Amino acid sequence: MYATNHHRKSLTALEEADALFAASATGATRTRIRKATGLGREQVGAALGAAKMSGIARETAEAFGYAITLEQLALLAEFDGDEEAVGRLTTAFCDGKSGEHAAERIRQERAELAERERLAEQLRGDGYTVTTEPPPSTSLLHALVHDGQELAPETHATCPGRGVYFSPYQPLQPYHYCTDPEANGHAFRYQATPLPDLRDENPDPGVGAGAGTGAGSGAAADPGRKLVVEGNRAWTAACTARRRWLTEVLLPRRTAPKEAMPFITAQLLAMPGPLRDAIASAPRSDLFHELTKGSFRPAEIEAWPTSRLPLVLLAVVAAAYEDRTGGDPGKATWRTDRYSPCTRDEAGAWFRFLAGIGYELSVIEQAVADGVPYAGEQPDDDLTTADTVDVSDGGTDSPDSGQDASLGEATEEAADAEQDTAAADS
Repeated sequence: MYATNHHRKSLTALEEADALFAASATGATRTRIRKATGLGREQVGAALGAAKMSGIARETAEAFGYAITLEQLALLAEFDGDEEAVGRLTTAFCDGKSGEHAAERIRQERAELAERERLAEQLRGDGYTVTTEPPPSTSLLHALVHDGQELAPETHATCPGRGVYFSPYQPLQPYHYCTDPEANGHAFRYQATPLPDLRDENPDPGVGAGAGTGAGSGAAADPGRKLVVEGNRAWTAACTARRRWLTEVLLPRRTAPKEAMPFITAQLLAMPGPLRDAIASAPRSDLFHELTKGSFRPAEIEAWPTSRLPLVLLAVVAAAYEDRTGGDPGKATWRTDRYSPCTRDEAGAWFRFLAGIGYELSVIEQAVADGVPYAGEQPDDDLTTADTVDVSDGGTDSPDSGQDASLGEATEEAADAEQDTAAADS
């Protein structure tokens, strides 16, 4: 039924998912479904997961009709039950985006929230009061001394007034305070100034704060600093999504895109900073093996067709660029006022190449590729009206679908069988 209707009259992605789920429910294995429909193993898995959606996620998928793909359905299924997340994905779909970058930001935020809750629970267990903003009449520890000695979290750990709050823009950074400094024998290091007002969204409430009255008495937010925090988060999420695309879409291909060799040749002739600094060590790096899943071995490469060999060189170039644009040094690449081992121009050339072979750039990557300053994720974000200040937190082709069925067939069938067994047990 699927095959007949798929070729005679198009089904929507959700209808396809429902059909495959019905086939699975009546006993068809994933291997049989995959061979009957011509879909890949990951596509079948995504379809079976998407068919289980309910509520607003399914309503959204139905509303999109033919304008949604199986991959986008899988994203909706991943966040089924989270209306805010489904809304953000819907906005991305309506903007013509795949939704991968939006999904990665949501995953990032969920991970941060979970880690913050873990830290907060640990602090509560140690006897700390944990709040979302500093209560009235509190002071941060760096503004206090006790018997002439500076106070630190370690030396304040037994004080009955110990407390901690987390800034909304640095959710993993705990700020320690004392609820009643005078009653607990502390003194102020310098002239009292009001605590910044977190409700004004100041992401760095600790600078220059002495005694204060807590919320309601602070300075205005610093848009420049807000932009830096937002940019660092966006850059980290984009790096994760980009590396996943390299690992799952580009480098597993059987043939290199035609744009690969001209780009590699130009890079080797120009030898920009990232290649000059990292090309010698890149093939032996953990990042190279992560991006290639350990599949580029010299013994195997000798038997490869000539058309695939440029992928090996491209993997080396990718490892060099990703090494220099990721981690602590590389997270400043998007900024115009900070040093990075990969300059904005160099990163822009890398991003433009990836966009030309099918990678979807995020907002911050697009800004670097266009050579313009990053101004926030939304067009109406007004985050650049103040000077940026430092924050210590420091193509179109896909892997060949027609590849020889004998390559990896046994592995895929074994994986399918394992998943079918697990489903039956469930």
